[in-house]
Amino acid sequence: MKKLILALLACLCLATANAAPPTTIFVVTTQTVSIPAGGYTVSFMVNWFGDDYPQSSAPGRVELRDAGGNLLGRVTASHYQTTGVSTFASLGYLTDVVSWVNIYAADGSPADGQLEAQWHITGVPAGTYTLRFFEYTTWASPLQATTVWTETAFLDGWPSGSPPTITWSSTPTSAANGEGYYVAAHGNDADGNLAQVNVWKNGQPFAFAGGGNGTDGDSGNWTSDGGPQTVTFTAQAVDADGATSPVITHTVTINAVVNQPPSVTLLAPGAQTITAGTTLMISSRATDLDGNISNHNLDIQRPAGDWNYQGGFATGEPYQGGPVGSGADSTRSASFTFTDVGTYYVRSAASDGSGWYHSATVAITVAPPPPVQFALVTSGGAGGAVSAGGTYTAGTTVMVTATPGGAHDFAGWSGDAGGTSNPLAVLMDRAKTVQANFSPKSFSLTTNASGGGAVTPGGNYPYGTTVTISAAADATHRFVGWAGDASGSAPSIALTITRPLSVQAVFESKTVQTISFPAIGDQSVGASFPLMVTTTSGLPVTLTVTGPATYSGGVLTLTGPGAVSVQATQPGDGTYLPAAPVTRTFNAAAPAVLRYRATGRTFLQTGRTPESIPYVIQPNP
Repeated sequence: MKKLILALLACLCLATANAAPPTTIFVVTTQTVSIPAGGYTVSFMVNWFGDDYPQSSAPGRVELRDAGGNLLGRVTASHYQTTGVSTFASLGYLTDVVSWVNIYAADGSPADGQLEAQWHITGVPAGTYTLRFFEYTTWASPLQATTVWTETAFLDGWPSGSPPTITWSSTPTSAANGEGYYVAAHGNDADGNLAQVNVWKNGQPFAFAGGGNGTDGDSGNWTSDGGPQTVTFTAQAVDADGATSPVITHTVTINAVVNQPPSVTLLAPGAQTITAGTTLMISSRATDLDGNISNHNLDIQRPAGDWNYQGGFATGEPYQGGPVGSGADSTRSASFTFTDVGTYYVRSAASDGSGWYHSATVAITVAPPPPVQFALVTSGGAGGAVSAGGTYTAGTTVMVTATPGGAHDFAGWSGDAGGTSNPLAVLMDRAKTVQANFSPKSFSLTTNASGGGAVTPGGNYPYGTTVTISAAADATHRFVGWAGDASGSAPSIALTITRPLSVQAVFESKTVQTISFPAIGDQSVGASFPLMVTTTSGLPVTLTVTGPATYSGGVLTLTGPGAVSVQATQPGDGTYLPAAPVTRTFNAAAPAVLRYRATGRTFLQTGRTPESIPYVIQPNP
């Protein structure tokens, strides 16, 4: 039936779309409830429906009215494009709010949706009331949705619970004049809904606290008063629904003024051990309930046993602090230097005219100052080590030893020391740094020759140096090898210097050699013959030919007549001396004939020269 009505409403909207503004109608249902003093909780639900995507919404609404029909409070729930689903209570508060939207338009407008919540009604007198639930229907063809309707329904309702209770938890019956005392109340709510526990002093706020854990909560404060008088305290508990407990009352009697001695407390220092020359702050507090402190001093007993009342530690009035002239609270502080070795005793004292009153006594033990100490830092350079340093009392002489390695010598000290003394005495009159320095050891290399040659001279060289020495024989000797700290027969050797070395180059005389070259008789021109030349050393011989002859392949060929000279030489080598040269000379002769040749004469001469020989020798052609 409802759908038929909505359909008819939709048709009506279409028929009048351009002629009338949107129209809204509503229906109200009621629910009678009995609300106790503690309040009432209403569980309700709101539904929104639309036959299209709406641009506006009819609200959900619940009202509370009294027996006379007067509006006391309401809850409203909205369903709009810009805010979505929301709700508000003008009386009490809402909890357990749950809402959702079933359909959204393309532009984000909410369409079908639902909201459930609980409305906690507080602050109304106990009685009978009426709840009104509204159902709205809005239709208008100019809008995107032709019909929107809202249903607001009552789900359930129940009383919010019993009011809280309150009792006193700390209630002194009396206090001395100016004495501090503590007043407190305890609230309880069986429903777990406790919100506040409040205490008033003589009608003025004194201690206001929250609801604790909801079931139990406490509220209290310290206070003090002058006597004689009576102070009235009241207390009440309130729960979250506004329900309150009965107001409870308690009175405290403040006694008349009685002269009280001052109380003195040494605030600082505490018992401790310090060194002579230490300065500590001495601080004391004196209080008097009667407010009539007349003197307040710091009191120190030196190791000699005399008490020194330090009234001059703090200048000004005899007491300080508190209301001016009241003498109720005095704090004094001063620094004191403990110079003597022994035990000091520190206390404070105050007087209110009826006598002196002291604080507890604190012992301060003063010890001699520790001896001044300096640090000695030692370090060793490459090639050795140095004895360790440490911390030493001022004035101490420390012996520091440098130990070189096998390949180094101690070269001296640097840093806060100098020289080459080892060990070194270092006087500790300040912090010092001492470094031991080392240098590579130097060793001698001695070289000599046995005779017949020379050798590279030696010298002093650092440890690990490589030195090359060479031996050179003279013309009549040869190098045999090395002796001493070297061996082998290579004329040049490399030596690594790790200790002193002595090396000798050994030479011996070269061997004499001779040339055997038989004599050569005269030969005919054109003759070829071998030359038989040898040496006692077996070394090859060099032949030098002079005259009309050639020598090749061990054969001498005579190329013409005349004297021919052949010299044999052998220069020697590393073992043999040069041989004495040997020269062989002979004639190369050509065949000849003896011919008669008449002696010439001069024309008209009748005789011959008697000495002329008419014969000549000529080569045979």
